[in-house]
Amino acid sequence: MNLKPRYPMQFLVALIAAFLLWYALAAQRSENISVRGVQARLTLVNMKRDLVLMSSVPDTVSLQLRGPLTRALSSATPPEVLLDLSDARPGLNSYPINASDIPLPADVEVVSVDPPAITLELERQETRIVPVRPTVSGEPAPGFVISEVRVQPAQFTIQGPESLLMALEYVETGLISIEDAAGPVEAMVEPLLADPLLRAIGLGPIQVVVEIVPEAAAEEREAAE
Repeated sequence: MNLKPRYPMQFLVALIAAFLLWYALAAQRSENISVRGVQARLTLVNMKRDLVLMSSVPDTVSLQLRGPLTRALSSATPPEVLLDLSDARPGLNSYPINASDIPLPADVEVVSVDPPAITLELERQETRIVPVRPTVSGEPAPGFVISEVRVQPAQFTIQGPESLLMALEYVETGLISIEDAAGPVEAMVEPLLADPLLRAIGLGPIQVVVEIVPEAAAEEREAAE
């Protein structure tokens, strides 16, 4: 009976490949289990569109992990905590961070999480129509006065947290200088929103026209009225 391989070179290559595979699997099985502290990115997911986050949120969460970390974790893609807010409601709430919120390889376990919970303040998002108040600075030339200030558009819609909108009476514009002006001053200015959580909906620059007339003409107009 002839046991000599028909293709000895191919047989040798296959034998070496099998040995290397066995060696790699054996090395994995014998790898030491280690415990390591890592910083995981915190991401809020599934938050409803009609809610606004009012509180600050940490960028990362400290994790202590256990397992064959050298092989299982890549420094190029650090762990990430996915905090599910699908059941969030307006108000101040504490959301615990569970191991199920942290996608990890099956052979890596979470030993501890710091902080173990995140406290978030959420508020309902609303819209409101608010008047525009132009900001005029300076004084006209001697003998001239402001007779009228026209704004276009005179109001616009703002979206933001309910509490901020309730306290908002008007929105100011960028500065319009009338220093030493002896005639109408026209300017295109932007609205100035007091809080970054507020935003204007569908609004471009605001046109402001400040009518400046001789003081005598203004007095005649008042007398006629």
